Amino acid sequence: MSPACERNKAARTELEMTWLLLFALAIQRERPPLEALAAAQEASSAHPERADLQYELGAHYASLGRVNEALETLRLATELAPQEAEYSLAYGEALYRAGRATEALPYLEKAFSLPEALLLLASVHEKLGDPEKTIAELSRYVDAKPEDRGARLLLGSKLEQAKRIDEALALYRSAADGESLARAAELLSRRPETHLEAESAARRALEADPTHLEARIVLARVLSRTGREGEALEELERAGAGNPDAPQLFYQLAQAYQRAGRAIEAQESARKFQELEAKEKSEREREARVAVTYKRAADTLQKGDMLEAERVFRSVLEIDPENTQSRSMLAKIAFSRNDPASAARWIDEAIERDAGIAEYHYLRGLFEARAGRAVEAEPSIRRSLELDPAFPEAWSLLGSLLLDSRRAEEALGCFLRASLLEPSSAAVQLNLASAYSALGKTEEEEAAMERYRLLSRPSR
Repeated sequence: MSPACERNKAARTELEMTWLLLFALAIQRERPPLEALAAAQEASSAHPERADLQYELGAHYASLGRVNEALETLRLATELAPQEAEYSLAYGEALYRAGRATEALPYLEKAFSLPEALLLLASVHEKLGDPEKTIAELSRYVDAKPEDRGARLLLGSKLEQAKRIDEALALYRSAADGESLARAAELLSRRPETHLEAESAARRALEADPTHLEARIVLARVLSRTGREGEALEELERAGAGNPDAPQLFYQLAQAYQRAGRAIEAQESARKFQELEAKEKSEREREARVAVTYKRAADTLQKGDMLEAERVFRSVLEIDPENTQSRSMLAKIAFSRNDPASAARWIDEAIERDAGIAEYHYLRGLFEARAGRAVEAEPSIRRSLELDPAFPEAWSLLGSLLLDSRRAEEALGCFLRASLLEPSSAAVQLNLASAYSALGKTEEEEAAMERYRLLSRPSR
């Protein structure tokens, strides 16, 4: 930081620092995330004793995936203000997301007054293998947030798994959405004495959601079991018109036609059921084969066997011709083998199939830049950053392109963003030094070079 910035920071009044805090709290909604991070870093550095500033900085780190820095700053926030439930929740969540569920537990318990903490506590207890506590925390959360339909349904499924059917049924019946009522209907349909209640619940589910397939199947099943075969068949045929690819529906239709003595239609429905079931099974098997083969290719590449890795990635495409991840990996392999034409072809094919992945556009720009086509490279890199503003490699590459084209001021902005995202990168500091040199900022250049030398030292 320049001497002028140091003087400005020292001169700020408490009122100004309060404004800076409010700015940091609001900026994420109004400005790019890296500018928000910079504001939060400046505020927390000026007042390291402020728990609220440490908390805000930790939240920014977490949103950008900088796990270790998020954990450290959020830990500090909880130490500075142990009474703040929101800080304990944020730190507990960061620990849980980092795979440290046991450590997260006391912080989440301290934040029990916040409904979000109860939901996370349920996740922690499930991860730790305690279904009763999972249900207990989910129940508390649903009581606090009854409008959260997803959590209500999750609680119901956990109650069913624990064989607490009456409690699950009561939970489903207390709701008004189609899915909950359909689940209630399914549970009620299991016992003859509650068939009429099941019918009522299924009809209510269909009133809430006329397209709910499971509710219509349950309704048809109940109608059949109560001797109304004609009505049951009508419900199934109505469902069949809107769900031509649902195997369970055609299974039910085959049975209903058989009971009605309509043998030809029963055979056709049974054939359709078998065809759809086989297709679903084949798709599941294909997805499993793709996952296993891709992992084998990645493991092979990690071991350094590039030729074999290329062969296995190609075999992924034989199983799944639309797989973009394998095309991206084949592009990287081709590029490392000094085959730019193949690299460009593979990555172009990946972008054609999925243009929403930032890394694919970055690779396209990288290949163009390495081929000396900076003008063609720049739009690809900028597109990559539109998709993922927290992509340090893309910021560095864009900065290099701009510096080479004598746009040093713009390049400096790119390198500063890369530095925010990767503060421990020696290469980024070297890039910063180059930009400062081009701008004639000797003091800043020397500071960047000093950081470069420190970061380049081998660890002992």
